[in-house]
Amino acid sequence: MRIERLPVLRLPVLGPLAVRAGLAALPVVSLGLLCPVPSLVIALRRGGRADWGAFGVFSAVLVAWVLELALTPETTHGMAFADDTLLILLSMAGASVHAWTVWPRRMGRPGYR
Repeated sequence: MRIERLPVLRLPVLGPLAVRAGLAALPVVSLGLLCPVPSLVIALRRGGRADWGAFGVFSAVLVAWVLELALTPETTHGMAFADDTLLILLSMAGASVHAWTVWPRRMGRPGYR
């Protein structure tokens, strides 16, 4: 009895630019709710203290944003609204800029594993 193999489905390998763009777009698309994810991926990939520190900072920003959201009344204006807006912008823009600038641009670069 002969067993036939099924054809292997080969997925295209994403290039470094696509990975960088995806990681940078993730915090913006999620409106800041997934801001620690790019820095977690970078920290797991490279493993440096600064990378883990960035993950801690973006996690703290997310916790502060969620707490601020939970404690702020629905009808906000003035400084309470400015605090919410600042935390949202920091979690979106900061995480996106971090993911775009820190991710290795090519495999031969130091720190790439």
